[in-house]
Amino acid sequence: MSKLNIALTFSALVAITSNFAVADDLKVGGSVRANYSYSDYSESSKDKIGDLDFNLLSVTFSDKWNDIGVKAEYRFYQGYDFLKYGYAYWDVNEDLTVSGGVINKPFGNKGYASHNWWYSLNYYLGFEDDYGVGVAAKYQNGRSLTEFAFIKNAVYGGSDHRDFAGTVAKGTVDGTSYNNEEANTLAARQSFTLTDGELITIVGASLEYGQLYNSAFGENGDTLNYAAHLDMSYDGWGLQAQYLAYDYDQYDDGQIDPNKIGMGMLDGFFEVASKGNIYTANLSKNITTSWGSYTLYNDFSMVQPDVEAFDDSLLNTTGVSLAYGPVFVYVDYYMAKNVLWLGGNSLGLIQADDDWDQRFNINFAYYF
Repeated sequence: MSKLNIALTFSALVAITSNFAVADDLKVGGSVRANYSYSDYSESSKDKIGDLDFNLLSVTFSDKWNDIGVKAEYRFYQGYDFLKYGYAYWDVNEDLTVSGGVINKPFGNKGYASHNWWYSLNYYLGFEDDYGVGVAAKYQNGRSLTEFAFIKNAVYGGSDHRDFAGTVAKGTVDGTSYNNEEANTLAARQSFTLTDGELITIVGASLEYGQLYNSAFGENGDTLNYAAHLDMSYDGWGLQAQYLAYDYDQYDDGQIDPNKIGMGMLDGFFEVASKGNIYTANLSKNITTSWGSYTLYNDFSMVQPDVEAFDDSLLNTTGVSLAYGPVFVYVDYYMAKNVLWLGGNSLGLIQADDDWDQRFNINFAYYF
């Protein structure tokens, strides 16, 4: 989607909701965030005893009249900005909702596959908090929740790498050019909620199939991904687990190693293993106090590439999140091996060394 189309879509949503503001109040909010980090793999970080930076400014709005509603969020980072989501929805009845616009892809653990600010490795491969332009339907029938989506294409197309989560895209890494675009993707998630006293268990499975279009050669590849996932909670304790198999089977134009593929997100472009498995295991404990609440957690995820010559990528995060009124804080300690932007430069490829890279991180957010 072009910058002009994004702007027009965002403006149209604002105009629509403004026309109905008399009947239903337009809810406008957002957040301002700052981030402190200390990284043992960065000499400059160690020399300066860490870095404190502006993280982002986000603006959200929503409105609803009768059974029709709209929601959107726009984010501003250092040097770039983008629409995270923006869609209209219709509550057909109390069980069925349909939506269209920049929507969330129903795949993997319901909500998030992590508790920390950095997310899990699923996020960087396009399987956590991922969005695209399309239509979706959600049907709740007792304990069963069925979700379908047709994603026409990435929010910003193939060449603009501002999409929020990992997206197969066009670009060049170390002299290798990739010309792929995600298109015409079908995604589905089926989950069941089981309750026994305070114990709540959500079990589910997800499936995704889509087109990978090579714009330079006019040829197609495809992607086939599936996952089984579990979310459990009891007396403040939480357990998340997921097994995910992915396969980005791109067209081999003779200029690439088909075991690697290029992905873009958050204004960056990088290589990952084109086929592999992702394992996720998270444990958390939520504690509520008179002044707010906090959640202790340990999140673990691993990318296991399908090629024997490549190396696994591992990320373990131990941390706590604090919520007090409009203030939310993440305090995280990351230990990573062969992980993009955490001492490494890829996911699931050959690692430069066998070291564990470490980062201490505090993210401050004020919501308004």
